[in-house]
Amino acid sequence: MSCLKKGQESAVSPVVGVMLMLVVTIIIAAVVSSFAGGLSTGSNKMPQMTITASFSNSTGMTITHNGGDSVNTLSTKFIVTPTADFGSYTNLHWTVNSADIMVSKNGVNKPWNDPTLPTSQDARTFQPGDVALISITNLSQVQPQTYTTDTSSPPTDAFSSDYGFMNAATMGQHFTLELVDSGGKTIATTVVTIKP
Repeated sequence: MSCLKKGQESAVSPVVGVMLMLVVTIIIAAVVSSFAGGLSTGSNKMPQMTITASFSNSTGMTITHNGGDSVNTLSTKFIVTPTADFGSYTNLHWTVNSADIMVSKNGVNKPWNDPTLPTSQDARTFQPGDVALISITNLSQVQPQTYTTDTSSPPTDAFSSDYGFMNAATMGQHFTLELVDSGGKTIATTVVTIKP
């Protein structure tokens, strides 16, 4: 009888040992996994936000931050691209002149990013609820001169008969407005209707 007990005890001991090693291994794996997961979701998180915009040849352009993260205006820019409404011109794009985009901060209009000014005079942030404006006098800078040799003042592609957003023939057509970071990654995008 005592031999039987001894055999049972020796058989239980390796099973318990293996189970303990397995539990310790699982705990270590969980700790390492949670630590590694924390590293990947660090401060390099891409901002996310939603925007809407309106474009009118008689009143200018507005861009509204409808919610999400705040963005740094010094390291972001707006890019416009014609939609399929413009036919074969969907491969064209323009970087909106950020010095002509004004954001109201405490009742003062500050440029999105004007490289000729000290950064303290720029808006620096675009937060939920903020509205950025491009006045009618600067509206042509939504499409600054990129593809034509037009030397009008200011130089612009906005009146091109083929793809100009300020050309009367393009009323009712659409373009895509995209906010991108300094690496070219898209933060927000919206489709805008061209209005008179």
